[in-house]
Amino acid sequence: MTSNPTLDKTEYALRLRRAVDARKAVARCARGAPIWAIGSAEVGHARLACVTGEARPEDDYEIDEVLRV
Repeated sequence: MTSNPTLDKTEYALRLRRAVDARKAVARCARGAPIWAIGSAEVGHARLACVTGEARPEDDYEIDEVLRV
């Protein structure tokens, strides 16, 4: 929200909840990898490397609820 102050908080929270639920249900990106819930709330089901270009998703933020699965 800090990086995107014009985002509608309620709409983003809804998209984030859907992405978290999808990740917990073992949703996969087009390449077959687990999705990154935070990024998927903005760009659809995608893994961190596809959203950010970074190769190591373990080093980036994720929702605690997803990581406990």
